Amino acid sequence: MHITFSLSTLFTWLNLLVHIAQAMSEPRLLTQFPPSVRIENLTILPNGTIVVCNAYTGDLYSINPLSRLSRRAPYLFASLAPYSSAIFGLASPSPDTIVATASNFSWEKGLVEPGSNVVQHVTLTEAGGAKVKAFPIPSAGWLNGLTHVPRSPHYLLVADCVAGSLLRLDTRTGCIETVSSDPLFAPIPEPESNLLLGINGIHAQDGWLYFTNTNQGVYGRLAITSEGRAVGTPAEVVTRGLNGSTFDDFALRQDGVAFLATGLGGLNGIEKITADGQGQMVASWEYGSPVISQPVSAVFGQTIKDRSTLYFATAGSYLGSNVTSTGGQLFSLKVRC
Repeated sequence: MHITFSLSTLFTWLNLLVHIAQAMSEPRLLTQFPPSVRIENLTILPNGTIVVCNAYTGDLYSINPLSRLSRRAPYLFASLAPYSSAIFGLASPSPDTIVATASNFSWEKGLVEPGSNVVQHVTLTEAGGAKVKAFPIPSAGWLNGLTHVPRSPHYLLVADCVAGSLLRLDTRTGCIETVSSDPLFAPIPEPESNLLLGINGIHAQDGWLYFTNTNQGVYGRLAITSEGRAVGTPAEVVTRGLNGSTFDDFALRQDGVAFLATGLGGLNGIEKITADGQGQMVASWEYGSPVISQPVSAVFGQTIKDRSTLYFATAGSYLGSNVTSTGGQLFSLKVRC
């Protein structure tokens, strides 16, 4: 029997095989936190250690994702309480430094206590502890994502998701200035909700500040200088969420491809966005799923063993009064493209 394939048929089969290969990469649960822990963000150190934060208590945990299960238990190494009751943004400007946005936040009301916003500068010690220095920003509405400026790591760019503005903090002097209040940063009030979530996750790379706006469903970018100031051109939309999905924080690869957590209503999963704005869901689940509930942020591995592994955190199923039904989670996902 002689079988022939047209070129178009061959491409169809190749595309199908690609989608099958992608579908075979399923998320793997690494750590399950108790119901009292709501994970809001994560960052990763050069040695591969992942740091996650509890948005209910201001606690910071470290996890070695490559260790065996018996040694993968989260290690509580610092707490920002009682100065701050919740942590929302995390970044790691240097191997021994973690920075966090924190505040006193009411989960029942969905509001930040006025005057309580702060950037916490955490220096890791050889003994496994931490030294914390606070940079209060009392005029802010709600500090969320933050990132260091690559060529000037003493400058931090900080997102105020209520004011719809991007701030710059000089950690040498404590000076704060507004970089931009672009319309694409602004929140949009939602019916029957106090949550104002404009500019949210942010990352600086190659002369751009990439950002998400949760209320607007936008992934965009703003041109910045090597010192973290705006060039002067308006921010631009890279893409909007697929099928009405909303974006939280994200991981940004060196090639400009982003992997965004979409856990705030609509599709619940990880969306891949190419540098030219093409979107594709690489993993998705029902909103409110007790198995994988509300992805919030993602990072790529930093060692030879896991550079193609995407780690993402989930908040857990929120029930109010500082309790979740499942607790926060940490997953790994192999990325094949």
